[in-house]
Amino acid sequence: MLNLDNNEPTVQTLIEAAGTTQRQLSQKLNVTELSINNWANRRKLPRVDHFLAMCRELNVSPKTLAKAMRLEVEGIPDDVPPFG
Repeated sequence: MLNLDNNEPTVQTLIEAAGTTQRQLSQKLNVTELSINNWANRRKLPRVDHFLAMCRELNVSPKTLAKAMRLEVEGIPDDVPPFG
């Protein structure tokens, strides 16, 4: 289900907050700038490996990036320390 909460950041605001551009992010992830633009504008979703690389590059959790992509994350737990 689509998350329409307008209080959540967008992919573009996360990119800007990280002090980078779509072009720079595309180079770091070794994907086309068009791919980043498609993901930022919710036309397509990235593969899991690209999604996780974006999390690293933007310094955000997977849940935060998923929210920015307007994916439904209800019921998915927040990051917790590992068991131990």
